[in-house]
Amino acid sequence: MKRFLGTLTGKSIFLAEKVMRYNASSFPGKLVLKLFPDYLKKVEYPPLVIMVTGSCGKGSTTKIIAEALRACGKTVAHNLEGSNLLNGVASTVVKNVGFSGKMKQDVLVLETDERYLKFITKYIEPDYLVINNLTRDQPPRQGDFDIVFKEILKAIPKKTHLIVNGDDPITRKYSLYTDNKITFFGIDRNFMSYDRDIDDVRDYNYCPRCSAKLEYKYRHYGSVGEFSCPKCGFARKDIDFAVTAVDEKTGELTINNSQKIKANELILFNIYNIIAAYSVLSLCGENSKKTVKAISKAHIGGKIYTEIVKNGRKYTALNCKAENNATYNLSVIYTALDKGPKTIVLGLREISRRYEFFDLSWLYDIDFELLNDGSIENVVCAGPYRYDFAVRMLIAGVPEEKLIILDTLDHAGEVFDKQTKGNVYGILNFDYIPPFINSVNEIKEEEK
Repeated sequence: MKRFLGTLTGKSIFLAEKVMRYNASSFPGKLVLKLFPDYLKKVEYPPLVIMVTGSCGKGSTTKIIAEALRACGKTVAHNLEGSNLLNGVASTVVKNVGFSGKMKQDVLVLETDERYLKFITKYIEPDYLVINNLTRDQPPRQGDFDIVFKEILKAIPKKTHLIVNGDDPITRKYSLYTDNKITFFGIDRNFMSYDRDIDDVRDYNYCPRCSAKLEYKYRHYGSVGEFSCPKCGFARKDIDFAVTAVDEKTGELTINNSQKIKANELILFNIYNIIAAYSVLSLCGENSKKTVKAISKAHIGGKIYTEIVKNGRKYTALNCKAENNATYNLSVIYTALDKGPKTIVLGLREISRRYEFFDLSWLYDIDFELLNDGSIENVVCAGPYRYDFAVRMLIAGVPEEKLIILDTLDHAGEVFDKQTKGNVYGILNFDYIPPFINSVNEIKEEEK
């Protein structure tokens, strides 16, 4: 009876929100759990449950997985809105469950917050859990990535099959602490890899087993790459699903030296999302041809990456998660692949909407020193934290005369068009992506 009443309550709220044109994606679940705390224990879940967690890339990876499963003929329940805490997951369940208490979909795919995973797996045990990466993310909330590592470890049910980034020594460490079956995915050396240290921002320098200093054949970014311990043998090895080749011109990825997949956005974090998704789908036994076709059609979306060409100049918006050095570093490295003259735009409106933290120490974990480059024509610093970005650029060695300071990015198209040179890369938090794109769209096309 309580299960029925909880479902009725939640669905009624969804209906009321629809009528009122109000969208609070986690509120129905929040109210249901307040009235019926054990509601999630009473639900009958689909025969296949997949969860994705980690510091970044959760939403994009689950989106690829869900779209590919649908292309294979499966019905899927998915928290697409990104509400990845317990209340948001409860809302997804309520929205998709029948009044009988059974979810009729074939698969439940959930993006799950790394700190809240333990509250979710208390009620819903995943068959597969993808751990994309762990890095210094939201320091005031998370503290340290080792704390997050332990929080995830607590949350892993005994029967769950782990699918882990094998290029990251932090996530690779799960093999030392759990008896769960583990499948590793990774990316081999390619044109985006570096044989030398390209920055000082490395989350992990020492072996978690014996504390010897790790050695690297190459790095993709930070501590991620081909590492090994010279003393005990802890290493990147036995990668089950590897991107063995990346074609810079076509964007084609080769998986395990055989399967071909197209990456529509050739950015390292997107390639990690793709190989993680491909690993899950392969382990689930999905049709390989349909899976590859679906993934090859996938786009990471305008929220993450947008490219516009105006008057022969390329304007690229790269969405970076505030308080997370990895997303910024990957975007900075991505801009470095463009060897021509270019302009970088930096800015954000809010550091966090969920927590009342205004910490900016993470700016010093980003290798902005790579922007001290002869190819950088200008660096535009915009928004409420424009001077914080500007000071960071000066410390990175960017000459003051190259800096352009703007109060806001609203209607900044004329500044981009008239005061900057080369391709323009907006390395921005999500709240500054729309004004950047709107400003680019305001630039008038020159008559040919």
